[in-house]
Amino acid sequence: METHFYSFFKQQKKSLSITEANRYHALNDFHYHVETELIYIIEGEGTLLLGDKLIRVSRDTLILIGKNTPHMFKFDTFTYQDDLMQRGKIPLQVQLLTLHFDPHIWGDAFMKLPENETMSNLFTEAAKGLHIEGGEKKSVSELMSKLLSAPVYEHFSILMNLFNTIALGKEHQFLTETPDADTLNKTDEKRLSKIYIYTLNNFTRAIKLKDVADIVYMCPNAFCRYFKLRTNKSYFEFLIEIRIDYACRLLREKDYSTAVICYNSGFGNLSNFNRHFKTLTGKTPLEYRKNPGSSRASFSYAQ
Repeated sequence: METHFYSFFKQQKKSLSITEANRYHALNDFHYHVETELIYIIEGEGTLLLGDKLIRVSRDTLILIGKNTPHMFKFDTFTYQDDLMQRGKIPLQVQLLTLHFDPHIWGDAFMKLPENETMSNLFTEAAKGLHIEGGEKKSVSELMSKLLSAPVYEHFSILMNLFNTIALGKEHQFLTETPDADTLNKTDEKRLSKIYIYTLNNFTRAIKLKDVADIVYMCPNAFCRYFKLRTNKSYFEFLIEIRIDYACRLLREKDYSTAVICYNSGFGNLSNFNRHFKTLTGKTPLEYRKNPGSSRASFSYAQ
């Protein structure tokens, strides 16, 4: 990714990349790069993995991702009219407005000016990921659209306005603790991408440890050690988070019974489902259905 953007900037003689497209530039790829990424999801829904955080995203969502922050977007390509029977497939559209910019292009002397202290702090804090909401989101997304069609000589002033709007705004929240990209390399990126995609595509059925270890050519014991070392959690902790994330989504959007949601989320029995749900969210499934907004889950919903 770093090579890709550097090559783009050099060839286009530009200090930034802003595009509107119907697909993500690194779809299903766990990666990081030196550029700060600001992405506005005009249409679409899916899952963002940011460091060790699982975040559900949907239309009209604005996310800022700092430099060298490992992340992966997996957008849903379809849904069903009947989720339980998986009948009536409905395609889902994706439309994204994405900005990549490397603040180091401005130089250390410029960024250390007193007038830029707030913006400089923003670029540092962006490593945690920011979910931007409310009037702040409206202002920033409008500036992104303006930047898309603005002449080159206006880029500098629009960028300054855009990032200062976020830095001075009060309507954003951090998504995770600062991830550590130093422990990842290109091999890790490829392996973790395969693991994450396999899990997101298969979590509703029984997953054997050998099956997921096989896709990265490891024995189960070596795989368990590798995954824990790279993510600070066991593979089954990660799998349970994804299943509970999906269960929360069904509880918010559907009127299925708890038992139906349990089995449709990949759990083998209701007792385990209730126990893991309470551990991750601090609530029973019924309590969550009544009041989903105040759970303490290790995943969140940027909606």
